[in-house]
Amino acid sequence: MSREAILAIATDVRAFLEPVWREWHLVRGGEMPSIASENTCGRSSLFLQRALIDAGFAADWVSGVPSPDHPDDPVGFFDGEIWRSHAWVQCEDLIVDITADQFGDRPVTVVSLHDDRYQQGLRDPALPEFVVARTEAVAAIWPRWIAARNCVILWHG
Repeated sequence: MSREAILAIATDVRAFLEPVWREWHLVRGGEMPSIASENTCGRSSLFLQRALIDAGFAADWVSGVPSPDHPDDPVGFFDGEIWRSHAWVQCEDLIVDITADQFGDRPVTVVSLHDDRYQQGLRDPALPEFVVARTEAVAAIWPRWIAARNCVILWHG
């Protein structure tokens, strides 16, 4: 039952975030990439973690960033050719990833913690100002998520 509930939340979060990604890209002064989730994994995963916790699940934000000195070290997400910097959520015994499509995978991925494509790094390598920006970006859209969820609950009555 938990896997299905986690997948449902991840799918809802992904649908909610898709229009938000355009905002995030525009705020950063960039053009909209061909794959909207590109370069949003940190913020998206932090938002997903918060949504899962809000739904009663234990969830951790996780990232992996290959070292420039050792780009072949297995850290991050393996796209079949190279290891890529990436962030995702660990929830129960699952990896939950709503931005793996930027690497050619499914838009919403829920797999075992032992999936060989994912390897957690030792720490979050982001500079403190980027960690703050990520946290503020999630806090800024959280009220919209709550309002959207309340509308769904009222509509389904």
